[in-house]
Amino acid sequence: MNKTVGIQSFIRGAILAIACASLLSACTEESMNKWSRQADNLLGKDLKVSYVDAGQLVKTWTVKDGKITTGRDDQGRAIGYYYFWSLETGYVQLPIERTLIEEIRN
Repeated sequence: MNKTVGIQSFIRGAILAIACASLLSACTEESMNKWSRQADNLLGKDLKVSYVDAGQLVKTWTVKDGKITTGRDDQGRAIGYYYFWSLETGYVQLPIERTLIEEIRN
C-alpha cells in the first residue's frame, strides 16, 4: 500500500513539474522582459529626482507615488537612463551618472 501511495505522489509531482515547465516556456520574450522591467522599478514612493552637472544641481523633479525605471546589465547594475513621470513636466529621461534620487519622507 505505501509503495502505491509513493508512486502516485511521484506521478503527481512529475505532472506538476511538466505543467510548470510548459507554462514558463510558453512565455513570450516580451512577457519575460516585462517581468524583468518590473523588478527594476522603484514603486509607490514619493521621490525627489535631481539632475547634477559638474557638481551643481541643475534641476529637480517630483515623482508622486510613482515609479522610476531603468535598464540593467548582466551583473544587475543600472545602465543608461532613468525614466519617470514627474509632477512638474511629465515624462523625463535622465542619464544615470548625473542623477540623484531621494525618498521624500512625510
